[in-house]
Amino acid sequence: MEQMDREKSADFESMRARLFALAYRMLGSRAEAEDVVQDAWLKYHAADASELRSSAAWLTTITTRLAIDRLRHLQIERTTRAGGWMPEPWIEGLAPSPEDLALQAVQMSYGVMLLLERLKPEERAAFVLHEAFDCDYAEIAKILAKSPANCRQMVHRAKERLQREGVPAKRADPAAHARIVERLRAAMEAQDRVGLVRLFCDVPSVISDAPETVDAVATAEQAATTLSMRGRGDEMETVTMNGMRAVALMRDGDIDALLDISIGEDERIVALRIVTGAIRLAPATRVFGRAAVLQLLRPVSSQACISYDARPLPS
Repeated sequence: MEQMDREKSADFESMRARLFALAYRMLGSRAEAEDVVQDAWLKYHAADASELRSSAAWLTTITTRLAIDRLRHLQIERTTRAGGWMPEPWIEGLAPSPEDLALQAVQMSYGVMLLLERLKPEERAAFVLHEAFDCDYAEIAKILAKSPANCRQMVHRAKERLQREGVPAKRADPAAHARIVERLRAAMEAQDRVGLVRLFCDVPSVISDAPETVDAVATAEQAATTLSMRGRGDEMETVTMNGMRAVALMRDGDIDALLDISIGEDERIVALRIVTGAIRLAPATRVFGRAAVLQLLRPVSSQACISYDARPLPS
């Protein structure tokens, strides 16, 4: 029994980061993803090992189904929140965790994550499994207990909806995207309103969780004004957010807001997303903010003190 428990534990640990990435893509929240993965472990630990043909397939299936059930409840709750709900951004740390590496392997931009909120839970599951985890329709059918043809149709409908909402069919070139993000940061830092206007298309989509900014289609001038006001008094850094570069506005060493963009084929900004909610920014601040930097520096500082104190005094 102990040997079997050790083997189960080892199998689960080898899958944990991938299961977390799947749950996070489904739920848009680290805490919710962690809860789902923990529930998956409890079910896996209680399951009869002799009846499991493939631990990986079983864990993927149970994690997906748990995430679908959780998402059904969350979507009702999220629609009632004042100011709307936006996914929790994922900021990559200086030393990537297993979860960071798993998410890098299944990249899905923040803009796509936001629009996935508008899909039904099973549609979202089919889309995430197919597009991010390269599952074929036969695999998805087993996970969702539906026919492959039904799963294919769900993914097709999800793609169509995302494209109608402005998600480009082709993923933006990361180098071009990073270049525009850096120009955005530089223009905001210089308070160059004319430069900001030039970065945007004529009617960009501007979405924010800040009460003063409603989901809307704005003009380039309105988007530039919003950013000029938002950036006053903040320091600005570029960070990797959900696999793509973004701008972090820093105040007193902590992240005050995150700016995520989508660009069109002409390399102008077609969508701007502004994340300001303290709860959503708290994990990002732990990774990138002042407390995280101090934590990284502390071992170095301690070692420096030890080395200094160990020197012999001059005669």
